[in-house]
Amino acid sequence: MLYKVFVDDSGMKDYNAPYSRDFKDNPPAFEGNEQFWRENYFVLCGVRIKQSDIGIIDAAVRTLKIACFGTADVEIKSTWLRIPDKRKKHYLDPYGITVEQLNKFGDDLHDLIAQNADKMKVIGVVFDKRYYGDAKRATGDGNPFLKTTQIMLERINYAGNINVVTFDQFESSLSLEKGAHNKIRGIFTNNLGMETKFSESYENIVDVDFKKSCDENFLQIADICAYNIHRQFTVYGREWCGDRVSADGKKQMETYDYFEKIRCNFHANAQGNVRGCGLTCVPDVNKVNWNFHQNCPIQ
Repeated sequence: MLYKVFVDDSGMKDYNAPYSRDFKDNPPAFEGNEQFWRENYFVLCGVRIKQSDIGIIDAAVRTLKIACFGTADVEIKSTWLRIPDKRKKHYLDPYGITVEQLNKFGDDLHDLIAQNADKMKVIGVVFDKRYYGDAKRATGDGNPFLKTTQIMLERINYAGNINVVTFDQFESSLSLEKGAHNKIRGIFTNNLGMETKFSESYENIVDVDFKKSCDENFLQIADICAYNIHRQFTVYGREWCGDRVSADGKKQMETYDYFEKIRCNFHANAQGNVRGCGLTCVPDVNKVNWNFHQNCPIQ
C-alpha cells in the first residue's frame, strides 16, 4: 500500500540564544518572553495520506478555495493567514474578500483536516533548543533541522507500508545537490554520520523529493499543521514535560485552539500512543503519555 507524506517546517532552524542551564531548570514564563519561546522551538511536520485518498481530499481543498477566493490557484500559508499586513497583501486585496470570509476559510480548512482524521495522519517532530549546549550544537544531532529530519524519516519508516516523502522546497531551486536538499538526501541515504536511534536504513521509504508549496495543497496543509504544533509548544511546551499539575495531583496540559482542532489527526501506534510516534519532542524529558485521542472517533 502506497502512502505519500508531505513535510513542512515552522519556527527558526538556527540557535538565536546562548545556552543557559536556567532555561531548562527555571524556564521563564511565556508572558513577557514570547519571542524567546517562539525561537526556542523548531517543528517539522508531515501529513501522511494513502495514495488512493489524495484525489478526493485535494478536490475538497480546491472547492474550499474556489468558494472563498473564486479560484483554486491560491497558495495558503499560515503566516499569510495570520499576520494582518500579509493577509491584506496576499488575500484580502487581490481577491476582494473580507476579513470574515478569510477567517471562515481558515476555520473551514481546519474542519476539513479534522473531518479526515482517519485519512490524513499528522507526524510532528519538535526540537527544544534549551537542552543543547555549545558542543552538541556543533554536531548533526544538535542541529534542529537535521535532527528533526532524521526523526521524521524514522517515524515514517516505523509507520510501515510504502512511503514517498515530499518536502517543501527549502532552496532557491529544486536541485537535490544543493544545501538543505542535499543534507536531507544524505540523512535518507546514510544518516550523515548522526547517531541512529531506531533506523539504520529507511526500507519503508522508497523516495524523498521536493516540491514548491504553491503547487501542492498537501504541503500547504502541512504548513498549517506545523504552525499549530509550533504554537502549541511556544505557549505550552513546558506543560508537555508534565510540569503543570492539578490540585488532585494529575498532570495537565492546555491546548492551543487550532492544535485542538487537529488533535485526532495525530498518528498513533498500535497501543494508541501518540507520544514518540505521531508527536515527538527532542529531548523528551519526562515521557508523559498524553491521551491525545481522548474522545476522538474510533479509527
